[in-house]
Amino acid sequence: MTLYTRHQLLLILLLAGAAGAGLVVDHWRRTRPELAAHLETLDRAEPRPPAPRAPARRPRAGPPAQPLDLNRATEPELARLPGVSTALAARIVAGRPFADVEELGRVKGLRRTTLDRLRPHVVAGPP
Repeated sequence: MTLYTRHQLLLILLLAGAAGAGLVVDHWRRTRPELAAHLETLDRAEPRPPAPRAPARRPRAGPPAQPLDLNRATEPELARLPGVSTALAARIVAGRPFADVEELGRVKGLRRTTLDRLRPHVVAGPP
């Protein structure tokens, strides 16, 4: 009859093997310090150059003092409106003519809340 179970013996054997491997590595490092230092430099990551910074965003100009005519305004003028991106301005121009402001609802990507924000700033003149 043994003092330890099979699993306990296996664990003791693994711990003794790990300790022996540690002693071997320590001895090798002491006898060859220049090679150990070289291998450690290979393991270190090179410092990365700083990531390029995104260009500073230009502050958006406020909405125009007078309401814009949806059928005559240019894309940059429409992009100055609250909630209107350059892509949405291009879709508004492509969706012309508009009989009234409510027809902006048919422009893809224009939400109801954005339309509510735009109402005081736009009018739909004759095409």
